[in-house]
Amino acid sequence: MTDPSENTPTPPGRSVTRSSLRDVARLAGVSASTASRVVSGSNHPVSAQSRARVLEAARTLDFRPNRLARALATARSHTIGVVVHDAADPYFAQIIRGLEDVLEENDYALFVASSDLEPATELACIEAFLSHQVDAVVLAASAIDDAEHTAELSQLLDDFIGQGGQVVCLSEHPYPAASVMIHNDEVAATATRHLIELGHRRIAYLAGPSQLLVNTSRHSGYVKALQDAGIDYDPLLVHEADFTLESGRMATDWLIDSTDATGVVAANDLMAIGLVRGLLERGVQVPEQMSVVGIDDIPFTDYAPVPLSSVSIPLTDLGRRGGTMVLRLLAGEDPGPDEVSHRLVQRDSTTSLKLSHAAGRPAGTS
Repeated sequence: MTDPSENTPTPPGRSVTRSSLRDVARLAGVSASTASRVVSGSNHPVSAQSRARVLEAARTLDFRPNRLARALATARSHTIGVVVHDAADPYFAQIIRGLEDVLEENDYALFVASSDLEPATELACIEAFLSHQVDAVVLAASAIDDAEHTAELSQLLDDFIGQGGQVVCLSEHPYPAASVMIHNDEVAATATRHLIELGHRRIAYLAGPSQLLVNTSRHSGYVKALQDAGIDYDPLLVHEADFTLESGRMATDWLIDSTDATGVVAANDLMAIGLVRGLLERGVQVPEQMSVVGIDDIPFTDYAPVPLSSVSIPLTDLGRRGGTMVLRLLAGEDPGPDEVSHRLVQRDSTTSLKLSHAAGRPAGTS
């Protein structure tokens, strides 16, 4: 009988010759079954000397075990499912990059799915992952604040964990899973305090979708920073958008025509960059006539129409920490909660209120 963990045969018409498990065993001077136990990650005991010889032989022969065969041998698929809101969003792209850095190095493959902020789509993504027998699910997207959806999702994940799967959250979530946290309230408070320290008192807030927990936390941080500075909260200075460039640009008319704000905190960088573009199109200078600060510090903030001040969150590191947490859970460890820090990065889009007053707004914009 053929050993199930040997490489799959080379397809007809291909000239590349692959080393087999038996080649590895022969070079290492061990049996094929011993070589199989080492390369498949089996828990069956193998001496340290034999293991070292097998691994060295595998490197010498550039042997790569077949993933399906190893899954049969170890009852693991070596695949991880990751749920994001939009894989094209630079925020999630950095997290995915960090996950890949850790997990692919340990021979795990990632399945990435976008929920598009739709509860039914999120459930369908996770059901698809489970049907493909992933070893773990990473919830990188913020939780959707809907009690019925949360109950359905929790039941699905409870069943998955009951069957030996693992779950890791990389954003605020009511599901009680292992997590690497961002303190989103403090992140937004840091952005708001930056404008307060520059002398601004009429500070607008461009919010994300109201159904996301991350938006609730960031809004509360904005409010707290105002209150701590003795500034009254004004709901007329808050506007909901949807975390996209275009929604930020579309908020320009509200900011100019319906508020007397001198500065604005955007709940993410994409909206902030869109808003800056819209302000410039309306003839409002940034930061001379309006200071704008974002959140997340995505890679192209330096290349925005005006380089954007932002609260930097180490998103790639967040992904790496999440990947490490997955590996520890799959190894039977209890890693406990983790968190990432944040810091303000000031660029050209914010300035003091004194300079803003000196510049004023052009005629027809207030």
